[in-house]
Amino acid sequence: MTNSLIRCACAGLVAVFISACETDITEHDPAYSHPTTVQRKTARLDVGPMYAGKPAPTDSERIDEFLYAYQTQGERPLEVTVPGKSTDDPAAREHALQLANALMQRGVPAEDINLYVAETQTNGTASVTFPIYITSPEECGYTTDYWDFNHDNSIEPNYGCAIQHNVDAMVANPRDLVHPREMTPGRSGIRSFYVIEHYQRGEPLPSANDLLQDYNFKISS
Repeated sequence: MTNSLIRCACAGLVAVFISACETDITEHDPAYSHPTTVQRKTARLDVGPMYAGKPAPTDSERIDEFLYAYQTQGERPLEVTVPGKSTDDPAAREHALQLANALMQRGVPAEDINLYVAETQTNGTASVTFPIYITSPEECGYTTDYWDFNHDNSIEPNYGCAIQHNVDAMVANPRDLVHPREMTPGRSGIRSFYVIEHYQRGEPLPSANDLLQDYNFKISS
């Protein structure tokens, strides 16, 4: 009976100890207290009438800027929507094809473009849209928590905020923070070996051309 009581008491102490160790990780890790803020939104460009099957000069410049944002911050597909009296309206379908052709001439693959005709009985404007990723950097320096007494060894509320703010502001393509890009082909293992070897010896780092003489195979153009 006594042994059973001792075991129960010990189990209770262990449970209390474990529960006392539980804590909110956001109070100790700035990566959790100030996370990256990436939002997925929709970028839209309204395009005016086509002339001889091509966008007007002013629209052409706007399309170029729009596609730059697509290449640096967006993801496929590009969706082209034009108004029409019906989904089978031949003029609307031709308009959509002309817009798609203008995009393909600027380097957008045909498989990345979706065409739609929006049925309407009123005059409308054609549009091009794509999903875009943006960051919303957190404003730092503001807190309602007074840090006069820190009994649990937690970090100061603003600690790490400025670093994350700078990451959010400087990232070239916010989409990379959500979906990393595919790996590119690895660099030459031979060059990596020579660079490390020379560095360890305190010798000048060789250029890529300096290594050609040590290859045991031919390099063709």
